[in-house]
Parts: sequence; C-alpha cells; structure tokens
Amino acid sequence: MKINGNDEILKAGYVDKPAAKEPVQKDEFKDILKASVERCTPHTAKIQSPSPMQALSAIHFQPLSPENRRITVDRVDNLLNLLDNYRRLLADPQVTLRQMEPLLSSIEQEKTQLSSVLDSLESEDGLKDIVNRTLVTASLEIVKYNRGDYITS
Repeated sequence: MKINGNDEILKAGYVDKPAAKEPVQKDEFKDILKASVERCTPHTAKIQSPSPMQALSAIHFQPLSPENRRITVDRVDNLLNLLDNYRRLLADPQVTLRQMEPLLSSIEQEKTQLSSVLDSLESEDGLKDIVNRTLVTASLEIVKYNRGDYITS
C-alpha cells in the first residue's frame, strides 16, 4: 500500500491552524491550591505508637522444621530445573516464544509458592540466601520475557 503525502488534506483545508495561545495565569492555580489547603482542618486523632515490647513480640520467627526445610530445598531444586529447561529452550532457535509460555507460567507459579517461604527463614540461614537468589533470577527472567527482550527483529 502506497501512502501519499498530505497534499490533498492541506488543499482541502481540513487542517486547523493553531489558535493563538492565551496568556496563562500561573498564580491562579497556586491561589486555588493555597485556599484549598487552608480550608482543610488538621487531623486531631491521637496516634498511638507501639511500645518496644509490642514491636519485639510482633517479630516472631519460627524456624523451619526438618520436613519443611526438605520441602523448601525440593522446591528450589524444582525451580532451578525449570529455569535450566527455560535456558535450553531459549538457546534452541527452533522453539518459539509462544511455545515457552507454559514453562514460564510454571516458573511463575513456583516462584510465587517459594516466595511465601522466604519470610519464614532466619537471616543467618544459608538456605535463605539461596532461595532469595533463585527468586531474583526467576523474577528477572519473567520480567525479561514479558518485556519482550527475547523477541528477534
């Protein structure tokens, strides 16, 4: 399809000429905003701050049981296997991005399930670092896929 220029439109007079700009009152908005702020009444309710003991008791870590720890390790292993399969599919030029979509949704589901475990791990636990790095890698690959980084021109 060949697209011709705008000559016919310009000749017919369909293009509006820009209207002369009216001078903008810069102070008008500032005055309205100031009047609105002055009309507002300040909030008078007393804000209660928690006592230090309440704050400490709210932070409650329950270490993972050996069974839950094993399940978490299995989930991390499963997510890493999914990411490895995803890497293999990305390297194969015969595989389309549409064919990778089910694998990516599996990665996203596994990432969501595993992220709920992250808060229950203690910060000194080495497993928390492994889970965190795996989740970051999975999140990054999901973002790259959704953003279209792997689309070839």
